[in-house]
Amino acid sequence: MESNFNNGDLRVTPGMETNWRITSKWAMFFAVLGFIVTGLYLLSALAIIPALRMMAAMGTLPEPVNSLIGSFSWVIVLLYLGALACVFFLALYHLRFSNSINRALNFTDQNAFANAWLNLRNHFRLYGIMTITFIALYLIMLVAVLIFVGRMTDTGANY
Repeated sequence: MESNFNNGDLRVTPGMETNWRITSKWAMFFAVLGFIVTGLYLLSALAIIPALRMMAAMGTLPEPVNSLIGSFSWVIVLLYLGALACVFFLALYHLRFSNSINRALNFTDQNAFANAWLNLRNHFRLYGIMTITFIALYLIMLVAVLIFVGRMTDTGANY
């Protein structure tokens, strides 16, 4: 894909450099926060399956919910780990963007500058994919709940 943009016309002003440095600091903050959250969620992921099985064994929930929890505990954990992987990669893209933009500004490194924007693009691409996926999952869960409630109402009406 060819571009008619002339790179000789592009200038980095002091205001742009200041904004990029501030953005870099925020990206680093969110990267560190993302890695901490990933670690905490990973620890909690180890407790999900036993907690779900214990809930099903206690039988405090209605029977259809109990059987669903028992049957789909691995699916729930896989979805959880998939979301966790996405959070990890978002944090990784933030870290790479922050490091690369700082390297580009400190050493006038064009490759680091291009790499910084590539990582920011990858961050937004992954964020978009996650958003679309979660919207689809919510819609699927909504339909499943409506079907489940409809079946519960039908069976309750027969008694």
